[in-house]
Amino acid sequence: MPEPNRLLRAARERLPSPSVPGERASRADVADGVTRWLWETTRTRYPFDAHYVAKLERGVVRWPSAAYRAALRHVLGAADDAALGFATPTRSSGPAVPSSFSAWQADAVVEGAVITTEQDLVPTSRRSLLATAVVLVGSALATELTPFLWPVAAVAKPRQGASAFRAVELSSVEEFVRFLRRGRSISGSVARSVAVAQLDSHLRRLKAAPSGTAETRRAFRVSAELADIVATMAWDEAAHGAAQRYFKLAAQLAHVAGDGALAAVALASLARQCFDLDQPADGLEVVQLAQYATRRTASPRLRAVLATREAWAHAQLGDALAFRRSVRLAEDYFSEGFRDGDAATPSVRSLDEAELMGVIGARYRDLSRHDARHAAHAQDYIGRAIALRDPDRVRNRVFDLVGLARAHLITREPERAAELIGMALPDAAPWTSGRVGVKLRDFHREAGAFATVPAVRDVREVVAAKLAV
Repeated sequence: MPEPNRLLRAARERLPSPSVPGERASRADVADGVTRWLWETTRTRYPFDAHYVAKLERGVVRWPSAAYRAALRHVLGAADDAALGFATPTRSSGPAVPSSFSAWQADAVVEGAVITTEQDLVPTSRRSLLATAVVLVGSALATELTPFLWPVAAVAKPRQGASAFRAVELSSVEEFVRFLRRGRSISGSVARSVAVAQLDSHLRRLKAAPSGTAETRRAFRVSAELADIVATMAWDEAAHGAAQRYFKLAAQLAHVAGDGALAAVALASLARQCFDLDQPADGLEVVQLAQYATRRTASPRLRAVLATREAWAHAQLGDALAFRRSVRLAEDYFSEGFRDGDAATPSVRSLDEAELMGVIGARYRDLSRHDARHAAHAQDYIGRAIALRDPDRVRNRVFDLVGLARAHLITREPERAAELIGMALPDAAPWTSGRVGVKLRDFHREAGAFATVPAVRDVREVVAAKLAV
């Protein structure tokens, strides 16, 4: 017989019933509160009912999903999962600690990562579990990420008989990571399933590795890079629940590896996803978490990356003063140049002058949605980015051209906008199923106001044919 979850039942019984004055909350009351909160925060209907609450109280289920835990904490007014009697299956007996803390420790991170990759590798599970996974927002997301501020627990001594990674194995996986990053930047054709399969294989190897060795820390780091790549692929496919899960996983793995810069970059990517989903307040909270956690260790170039993400949030929120302050910081940090270690961190090593100009220009375009006078700044920055771009960064140049075209729509220059889209389309074909396609659809929609202009009409027809709009 499972051990009853007395803490959860006590928390329910402390809650007044919203349906029967003077009574304690029933399981149905709790279920109603959970489903209502989940709908309000995620716009997703969940099959959470009184029968499931009963299973939780009987101890049949000891570790519900992250979304259910967040909702129950909210409804029952709990500070953390431990207050509701929830504990990860891998946690050993001993002094109670918040389960959100445990979830960021080495064994729990690997265990959760293997479960995620297992689900993603089975086609039916990919459709029903990860592809439709909930996107956490608000306090639910913040609660999941807060342990990034806490230190990793001291690791145990190497286990007897554990199979250590060999240097040649790690070098092979690191070369695969470099191949994936090159493939994403050049052709965008590397299958996500290949990356997930490699990550799954590496994680299973990591489960059997001794803890606390330099090789194991290196293995955690390369796992983090693989998870970040898979997250970006999922994001490109608009599988946002899966992408968020992998971005968080990348941050956890890097945290365990002791690489704060890589963990911060993973959180910066997660923040960028929030902006893509029009959740700027969440994105701002995530990037400020990364900034605070690395306040003593971040290089100037990492600070520049994080400042551009902060500017992104302020642009979407329409806060021009805060936006300009963040942009000035990004430019000042960038001017300090590279430091040791920057070349090892994705997003940091790729932040050259062209990328900085392009990012700032795109953010000025976001700000111009609140005040069209900022569109001229967007055009200036993106124009400089195009002039500076490495010819091999084709995908980035396509983003620049589409972003610049959209800025010219704001300043009511439709012919110039159509010309720029015409320049982008020949190179855009390999990526139209991903975010490039999303940006072209944005242009198609925004250019509808100028549909009677012949050049705009023609290019919109080409875009519509390519994207089946």
